[in-house]
Amino acid sequence: MTTTRHARATRTPDPVRQLADTAGQRASTGPATLHHDPDRTHSWAGRPSSARIANYLLGGHHNYPADRQVANRVRAVAPWLETAVLINRIHGHLTVAVLASEYGITQFLDLGSGLLPTGTTSDELHEPVCASIPGARVVHVDSDMAMARHTRTCMTAIPRSHPFVHADFRNIFGVLRAPAVQSLDPCKPVGILAHGDLAATSAAEAGFVLNQVRAWAPPGSAISMTHVTADFREDEAAAAARHFAKAELPFHPRSGTEIAQLLAPWPLRRPGVAALSRYYQGNPHAHLPDHATGTYAAIALHPGHAHH
Repeated sequence: MTTTRHARATRTPDPVRQLADTAGQRASTGPATLHHDPDRTHSWAGRPSSARIANYLLGGHHNYPADRQVANRVRAVAPWLETAVLINRIHGHLTVAVLASEYGITQFLDLGSGLLPTGTTSDELHEPVCASIPGARVVHVDSDMAMARHTRTCMTAIPRSHPFVHADFRNIFGVLRAPAVQSLDPCKPVGILAHGDLAATSAAEAGFVLNQVRAWAPPGSAISMTHVTADFREDEAAAAARHFAKAELPFHPRSGTEIAQLLAPWPLRRPGVAALSRYYQGNPHAHLPDHATGTYAAIALHPGHAHH
């Protein structure tokens, strides 16, 4: 049954301003570099990372030359990738607001969260959550070592209600056993956010992760997924996959039908599986053609929800 008890308290973030701020930051800061470069002898520092590639495409400072090289090569063959990363972040903000206002969800599990807030950026997930949903709690999960080191350095800037779990979400049992995840209220619904990262898994891995999450999630929960696809630009998606493969980064675009199958048997919130920019009517990028992001979005609702 739908609840609106948080509707009056929820404010949808201004995605137009967020996108403009990010673009302006990227234009003004020049080449991106980590503020505190760790010892380059660490193997993780010399290998590209999906989290740091996304940070670079968002105009961030927390990435290495290897990340930028891969990002630029992929962007050259699939120019929609950068747009997808930017709109994916906005989509995350809109999703949190919708899950809170329409379904009363105030706790979230963010799988593959990337860089956490440090007080120097304005587009991280925790900020609109803190501003719009009183008492909200978000557990962020990411396996990237640089993200973990940076987070530990800046823990004083991160709200206690938004802890970070350094783990690979493919090890979903380990994630669900983490103290921060265990601290979520098992009597209240959880919004599970899988925004973009399931493309790094095989079909078997993705299915396993989602099956375990569905079994764990309390009644009233929801799973929000965004996922890159080859449905719109097959040749470009294949070229991007080749560049990611050379960098030893898994990249598996999936069709709309495959995405719906991964989210089954939970019913899909309307409009079902839709192009990322068009999923929300209020998204300022809803005028973009489907191929502009090369990505689908969908929300699966616990079977106890009324259909939307």
